[in-house]
Amino acid sequence: MELFGKNGATVFLVEEEAYPGIFKIAEKVAEDIRMVSGKKPEILSGWKGRKKAAVLFATVGKSPLLNQLVAEERIDLAGVEGKRETYGICLLSAPFEMVEELLVIYGSDKRGTIYGMFHLSEIAGVSPLVFWGDAVVEKREHMELDEKVSYLSKEPSVRYRGFFINDEWPCFGNWTFRHYGGFTAEMYDKVFELLLRFKGNYLWPAMWTSSFALDGPGDESAKLADLYGVIMGNSHHEPCLRASEEWDLCRGTDSIYGNDWNYRKNKAGLLKYWRDGLRRSGDYESIITVGMRGERDSALEGTTTLQENIDILKDIITEQKALIAETEKETGKHHPMLLALYKEVERYFYGDSNTAGLREWEGLSDIILMLCEDNFGHMRSLPDEKMREHVGGYGMYYHLDYHGAPVSYEWINSTPLSLIWEQMALAYAYGVREVWMVNVGDLKGNEFPLSYFMALAYDFDSWGSSNQESPAEFTEKWVRQQFGHKLGQGLVERMAVLMTEGTALFARHRPEALCSHTYHPYHYGETDRVLEETDRLIGETKALYQELPKESRSAYESMFYYYLLAGCNLIQMQCYAGKNAHYARCGKKCANRYADLVRDCIQKDKELIAQFGAWNQGKWEGMASGSHIGFMKWNEDGSRYPLRMYVEPFPKPRLVVSRSDGEELLQKNYGTPDCMEIRDFCDAGVTCVEIEVANTGSGRFCCDILMEECPWLSFEMEKREVEEQELMILRCHRDFLPDKEECCRVRISDGDAVVELLVYGKQEETHVPELTFFARAGVISIGAEHFAKTIFGEDGTCPKKIFDYGLSGSGLKAMGAHSYFPGKGPGVVYYVYVEKEGNYVLEIMSAPNNPVQPKQGVPFAVKAGALDCWRQIDSLPAGYEAGEPDNQPWAKGVLAQIHKTKVAVSLHKGLNEISIGFLDDVFVLEKLLLYDEAHIPQESCMGPPESWYQGK
Repeated sequence: MELFGKNGATVFLVEEEAYPGIFKIAEKVAEDIRMVSGKKPEILSGWKGRKKAAVLFATVGKSPLLNQLVAEERIDLAGVEGKRETYGICLLSAPFEMVEELLVIYGSDKRGTIYGMFHLSEIAGVSPLVFWGDAVVEKREHMELDEKVSYLSKEPSVRYRGFFINDEWPCFGNWTFRHYGGFTAEMYDKVFELLLRFKGNYLWPAMWTSSFALDGPGDESAKLADLYGVIMGNSHHEPCLRASEEWDLCRGTDSIYGNDWNYRKNKAGLLKYWRDGLRRSGDYESIITVGMRGERDSALEGTTTLQENIDILKDIITEQKALIAETEKETGKHHPMLLALYKEVERYFYGDSNTAGLREWEGLSDIILMLCEDNFGHMRSLPDEKMREHVGGYGMYYHLDYHGAPVSYEWINSTPLSLIWEQMALAYAYGVREVWMVNVGDLKGNEFPLSYFMALAYDFDSWGSSNQESPAEFTEKWVRQQFGHKLGQGLVERMAVLMTEGTALFARHRPEALCSHTYHPYHYGETDRVLEETDRLIGETKALYQELPKESRSAYESMFYYYLLAGCNLIQMQCYAGKNAHYARCGKKCANRYADLVRDCIQKDKELIAQFGAWNQGKWEGMASGSHIGFMKWNEDGSRYPLRMYVEPFPKPRLVVSRSDGEELLQKNYGTPDCMEIRDFCDAGVTCVEIEVANTGSGRFCCDILMEECPWLSFEMEKREVEEQELMILRCHRDFLPDKEECCRVRISDGDAVVELLVYGKQEETHVPELTFFARAGVISIGAEHFAKTIFGEDGTCPKKIFDYGLSGSGLKAMGAHSYFPGKGPGVVYYVYVEKEGNYVLEIMSAPNNPVQPKQGVPFAVKAGALDCWRQIDSLPAGYEAGEPDNQPWAKGVLAQIHKTKVAVSLHKGLNEISIGFLDDVFVLEKLLLYDEAHIPQESCMGPPESWYQGK
């Protein structure tokens, strides 16, 4: 069948009996075909003469023609009938009275039909992000469909799937007022379309300064949502279909609703307020939020004890349910109810050892219980086996954006797909399958993770826990969909890697929370490594732009180009500021160059924001206008650009020598030369050490380097004439190292001052198994994935690798099981070689995951050395409370993206085994550090780089 060609586009048929929303969506699909082919299909409600071909959009029970096809046994509806939101596509080529070929897209209900209609758009090459991401629309003159187009969908994995536009000022708010005059139905038409193209069905509208039911204007937005079949709700603190903003419009000393958002003081007024909201919106398809929180997303007022809060919530929900029942009797329409267990409400649900919470209260039996993660992407409560019997089912409120403590993250996407996959798969395994709602912030900038979240909710079988490569596979598929199939595989892979690495870099430390000392200016060369990484990403971002087909560049600029450049620029700004402060403390005049680099980054940030606002005739003006630099607390109050320090040079040239990864300064004009010992080459695998030769004075000097004859050591220095600072690299030729420790002396002089380096080296032990790790500077650092042996659990399970994950780049996790006893579950074994027998500290670095049951930790098991037995260890300290802004262990964990747990172990000299056992499916192992008390790791963000191991 020809969908379009030289003779035009095939007609669309939408019968008069169809839902009105089907006509509206047919217009959108017709416009999609026009964008591809230049030819727009005519939309008919009945036949006008004989047609060669047609596309029928039909819904079970709303299509006489579909009924006829069933009666004639041309279509079997068994695959969709009685199911929710399913659709089928069938090409019928046998001649009909009025048409020769008929493509039938039929749905079990209105949304099922709409999903099928947008499926046709995707077949034609139109992405769901055609508007919001400026995705490429590849032009075609001709398109034929054959029997391969036939398709039968399955029911969505999660019943209600959607997103929440939130924290929408200044970005989304400024944008929609400039382009649509506010939060109007015209704007929401674009939002509803995106939701349905994603095969979603549920929306929480913007609420900071907007009232969805009033700003359409009037109820135009609500009518449009109902027309399309979009289920509307309100956020976790907006009960009974009334927006938070409405209260300020309705309240007052003379108002019929009273003036206090306080149930004890103003019960009658609030009940009337809620009743009127339910009556106003009761005809529309909605999920009704119940319960109550304080104004502006705060805790309830007028209560003091836990029992008082529980009792008052019981009364509130009982009264609200009565109002809802009354409204449903009037309208004849049923509405699901939802209680969000957000922040303090979770405490009221579980209660404590002295107070029974809402958990066992029968009043919640028919209500969806929406659990919430900790606002930073990590589950903090999931239903246990008994709770999973709850009739109302469970939902999850997830965040890609958050406005709150300890530091907000709203500017650019900093949530990797691997984290979404790991945490939402955990929620699904625990039975959270009724509602998935994600806070998408301004939406713009979060197109990529939102696409994945919605795909995961719709088709968990394809993208969920059974697919270990899910994030990577989705990323490549998504790149092809947004940037066009003209991209060769090489470009697709490079784009996917760039997106993954860029997001991981921003996730490592949320951009707003970055400061000049986040990455250490010299320990482990951390800042230099980050600067090298950002330089590489900036280079690749620009190179890909030049290599992309011209038609793909709009999508690239709209969704990634500016965000990647601006995010890397911000990181460089803070790294340069850290280097500036470090060198200024050292008195090095090269500090001034870094101060200038900070200034340049500040200017570049402003330019990039302005360029994005002006891009494509200002289509997204306002969307990148949020504050994002140097937050001192949860919001931008007091935020500031990094400080810059300038050094006044000494009046004449002056030599200063230091390690690039240390702070010790060698600088001496008189007496015995300053001396530094360098023992790195006594450690296995170390091949180079970087030495900074600096000039802290005016002018320049010629550096003179004298080294003793040594077969295993050489040096490289590009310039001997030093004006600011030059790098000297000491290189070790390990094949020539002696078996016993040996010293080589290196003397450095500027003709006046003289300093000395005492460089030691010796050969490492080689008679050890593959994947045996050795220490550097007394510390062994091991990436979780480099284990030597696998321990299979009694049920046959083994730890699974999570790719592109966390602070360290990968993780290990026990998937699909909830708990094990130490020694009974899966685990891994690591080989380490230590120089002496004794007591050591084993530091376990794990993902900042939270207990998912009250009064539980996130445990793991350890066994070290031949004499040790399995020990169960909690990775969390006493008093840990997830999501509580004042809880420092939690806040530190989500900002640093890691939990650190120290375990005492005893090892013998030589080769040792360290075993880690997985006791649940919450703990994710990322890295191990091993050291004694004399070699504590240096302060840094990412920790020591991975140590050398045999076979590396």
